[in-house]
Amino acid sequence: MDMARLLRDPYSIWHYYSTGRRWQEIVRDLIQERKICAPPVDLQSSTPSRPVDPYDRPVNPQSGSPLFAKLPPEIRFIIYQYVFGDEAVHLVQLKSKIRHVRCRHTFSSLDSHRLCCPITPARWRAGAATNDGQSDSMLYPHTHPALPHTLSNGSLALLRTCRAVYAEAADLPYATPVFDVDDLHTFVAFSLTIDPHRLRAIRRLTVQWTPIWQPMAGQEHKASIYAHTHNDRLWALFWSRVAACRALEELQLSIDLGRFTRATIAGGLLGGQRLRLDVRESWIAPLLSVRGLRVFDLGITARCDADPVARRLLEENLRRDAVTLRDHLRAIMCSAPGEAVLVPGVELWKPCSVEDSHEQTQPDRGHRSRPRLAITAK
Repeated sequence: MDMARLLRDPYSIWHYYSTGRRWQEIVRDLIQERKICAPPVDLQSSTPSRPVDPYDRPVNPQSGSPLFAKLPPEIRFIIYQYVFGDEAVHLVQLKSKIRHVRCRHTFSSLDSHRLCCPITPARWRAGAATNDGQSDSMLYPHTHPALPHTLSNGSLALLRTCRAVYAEAADLPYATPVFDVDDLHTFVAFSLTIDPHRLRAIRRLTVQWTPIWQPMAGQEHKASIYAHTHNDRLWALFWSRVAACRALEELQLSIDLGRFTRATIAGGLLGGQRLRLDVRESWIAPLLSVRGLRVFDLGITARCDADPVARRLLEENLRRDAVTLRDHLRAIMCSAPGEAVLVPGVELWKPCSVEDSHEQTQPDRGHRSRPRLAITAK
């Protein structure tokens, strides 16, 4: 293995582990620190982009254009929405670039996340589609060989026609679709590459997270291959960037605990991620900076190969903890910024407004109050 091959494929796992050669250790450290092979995510060193102000010069009224001269703003708005679309946007990281794949759906499911676009999930997710079984040989999160051929080109050319159009429609490509992310670093880098005004226009976000270990609990392994994608600093930074989306109204969080199997001797369950679903846990603290939501939903997914009794016990325990955690998070994250909210031990909760409307119109209240929980044997 020579240096030329390293430069051609600097994110191969074979360069990651130290073999006594100092240059391999240096490359490993650079990859872990995100100094190569990935966009930067350091807020202190990142220079914020200068917001585009379409009114810094007089705007041409475009009186000769039929779009402005004959159509009212309401019709123009419908045209803009049709051009930009409202499909779900799967954010992916392809080498050093943040790209996206537009889904054919206008929503992102919690319990069947990204199955609609099976080449987009991050490589560490159970069930992620692979072409040759070698997805684990890459350090990048999105490594399916067919992914480069399915990337979507944004329909933003309309915004470059004139400043009058830009002033009216610049927020729509961010305010209309639901942004879908399953890698923390990808969203952080995305949030640093767009205009801060556009970041504050995002209204809908779906987060699919697969924990490797529990954040903020002293379980982080610096030498792990996942240290650059799952670490405490990145976890806190991710939620600070979500909180920067000031117009965010709908947030869906799906946590995939992996696969559980039946132990042959002790009779318990092995595998899976033992994540403590309690609002008092330290890994929850960064989420609480997100306030002012209208809708919050929590989904817990897992796969279980055990017998029906053990599987049912696992489902009951997860459902109990997930219901409590979801209710506590809703009480805080759906409250107004700066509003004091008391959690465990207080009976007065502030539900999301969408839940209020459902409770008024739907008689099956108990069923609708359950969080998304999918325990499968696949």
